Amino acid sequence: MNHIKKYTLVVAASCLLSAIASCGYNFTHVGGIVPERAKTIAIPVFINNTFEPYVDVDVTKAVVEEFLTDGRLKVVSTDVADLVMRGKVTKFVLIPQTYSIDPYVLSYNVSINVTITIIDGKTQKVILKDSSVGTVFSSIYGVTLGNISQTKIEKSAAIMNACQDLASTIRSRVLEGF
Repeated sequence: MNHIKKYTLVVAASCLLSAIASCGYNFTHVGGIVPERAKTIAIPVFINNTFEPYVDVDVTKAVVEEFLTDGRLKVVSTDVADLVMRGKVTKFVLIPQTYSIDPYVLSYNVSINVTITIIDGKTQKVILKDSSVGTVFSSIYGVTLGNISQTKIEKSAAIMNACQDLASTIRSRVLEGF
């Protein structure tokens, strides 16, 4: 009976280790596309290729905050960084979600897409180029008819939510590889 318990324990441990290995998990400080030696990243202000003013600043701020919060890579200036992330806001779209009975738009969904390029700061080689990073979750804001100030406040909050969603996606792609 004792041999059966040992055998069962060995099989269970083997299955667990196999499952962990096959899922792509690793136990280093970073994964994904980041080289082991990389400890720092620079994130210059993204380029804005849209007609939405300041969306580049909002996206950059959210990405920097995401990496600061994560803490696996220290955010530093470009001249001393192991990695440099260059980004471009390529799409900013307001998609009508709901309408009033008189065909007025009552709410919009904010959608943002970016292109990111990760460059090795020492060799200047491109490590990652991804032109399809976009918001995943809906970031909807309501239109308050007759109150432009309130609508602007809600739009600004929706843009920040979309930027945070985008920043989380970027961090995942860089540090976890998906």
